[in-house]
Amino acid sequence: MAGGIMSPRQKMINMMYLVLTALLALNVSKEVLNSFFEVNKGITRSTINFNSKNGDTYAAFDAAAEVNPVKAGPFREQAYEVKVEADKLVASLQEMKYNLVFKADKEKVYLGPESGFKDEEGKLIEEKAITVPWEKLTEDQKIMSIAELNAKDDRNSSGELFYSDKRKNNIATDLKNDLNAYKMLLLSIADGNESLITSINETCNYEDKKIKGKKQLWEVYNFYDMPAVGALTLLSKMQSDVRNTESDIINMLRENINAGSLKFTSAEGIQIPNSNFVLKGDSFRAQIFIAAKDTTQAPIIYVGEFDSLGGGKYEMIGDDYETVKVVNGKGMFARRAISEGNQKWGGLIAMKTDNGTKMYPFRGQYLVAAKTAVVSPTNMNILYLEVDNPLKISVPGYTAGVISAVIDNGKVSVVKKSLGEYSARPSKKGKAMVSLFAEVNGKRTKMGEMEFRVKEVPPPKAKVQFALDVNGTTVIDKMKMVNAGGLGAELKDFDFKGVRYVITSYRLSGVYKGEQMKEDAIGPKFTPKMLGIIKNTKSGNAITISNIKAKRVDAKNTAIRPLDPLVIEVK
Repeated sequence: MAGGIMSPRQKMINMMYLVLTALLALNVSKEVLNSFFEVNKGITRSTINFNSKNGDTYAAFDAAAEVNPVKAGPFREQAYEVKVEADKLVASLQEMKYNLVFKADKEKVYLGPESGFKDEEGKLIEEKAITVPWEKLTEDQKIMSIAELNAKDDRNSSGELFYSDKRKNNIATDLKNDLNAYKMLLLSIADGNESLITSINETCNYEDKKIKGKKQLWEVYNFYDMPAVGALTLLSKMQSDVRNTESDIINMLRENINAGSLKFTSAEGIQIPNSNFVLKGDSFRAQIFIAAKDTTQAPIIYVGEFDSLGGGKYEMIGDDYETVKVVNGKGMFARRAISEGNQKWGGLIAMKTDNGTKMYPFRGQYLVAAKTAVVSPTNMNILYLEVDNPLKISVPGYTAGVISAVIDNGKVSVVKKSLGEYSARPSKKGKAMVSLFAEVNGKRTKMGEMEFRVKEVPPPKAKVQFALDVNGTTVIDKMKMVNAGGLGAELKDFDFKGVRYVITSYRLSGVYKGEQMKEDAIGPKFTPKMLGIIKNTKSGNAITISNIKAKRVDAKNTAIRPLDPLVIEVK
């Protein structure tokens, strides 16, 4: 960037800016306004990335100034002068963005990632909205991204807040003055670097515009009668421009420091494993390097047992240590995990210095575990046919987000992935195998499986409404039995909800006008003849209901179940 050539990302942002300002002059659809808000979020992410990379550059200035304050100190001071002004501008623009959304959305602002203020259906959670003005926000809240804008087509808030020709003092005019002052600071530091000066002038252009031959103020062009989503996106673009030009300048300053003067008086051996948790049979991988190194030489890295000789001197022990391959100053180490448990490792990094070769020790450890999977049925240790059986699923060493489950009988569905909650619904009796997979180094790897027995839901008990159990005998008043109207099925002591049975047929037997009679019914209701038998049964006599059959009505492909007979004593 210090050469004045814009990156593809910056070119894209500038192009989106031109398209945005053209389209927002028209009456555009809701879909287009939503698209511009997505553009705003993309620009915000780019600005965050610029700021992160700039932070690395400032850290390099600190390290260089510590080793050679005479050489690197002045460049560091200039870099931090830019940082102070850039931070002020970005914070001022962030305040404007917050106030714009606060006004347009009737004093409601959502900050941070969408997952923090939307429910599982993607709807806004009103309680998560920020309802206080900018001055009452915490420092952490002030740097959070604007996550939502409902009134995207609001064309009044931007002008009312930032520019009105009826006011003497306008926020937009103050902003333009601050941006121009920052631009002049950058140009003064870039003195002599023509390509960088050209890039700054193109990026930081705050001149008034000519519209149809007439002059239009920069403030009016950007904020007056501008849809809220347009003003928000333009403010985000300005933040991106500030961070981008800041990056150009500080990178140029860093390049002006003589690389030969960056000599460090202290260094530390670093080992960075890809993961401290390794499955048996897989490889443990790590990068090993000196945190502050001489770019003119590659280190020699040994892995194995070593001993301290005192006075900051070390040596390897024995002959079975390894020499690690070095690529771009980093040792690329791999070791196959053979035994389980906590594995310690370490070694020495040899670097040539003005006073001879110096050894830097490093140590680390990692955990090796067997490939295991855990599946715990929430209610019982079997799965029931055509019922949503809750399962709790996990794999040691892996988060729930990278784990998936499959079943070879029926289907398994996610209930709440972040908690490892699933639901298994077998479709046939017999057995079902639940297999677990995890994303390991970008590949879907099977971690284990567990077999379950699949059974039918237990049959219900036949029941007549109003009947009572008295000392093991089912008793009912004859008129209550008549009013019950038929036979029901009740499933007791079963933990799953939603399972329903209905009676399909049965036989009722009893004394009718002095004779033993029986009557068959299709469906649960009593037939007229059954009602006659019930009404003519004397107190103390029994009515027997047999040949009872029932069927589940909440699931398909389930068999008709025979039920135990029911003997009822009539009072």
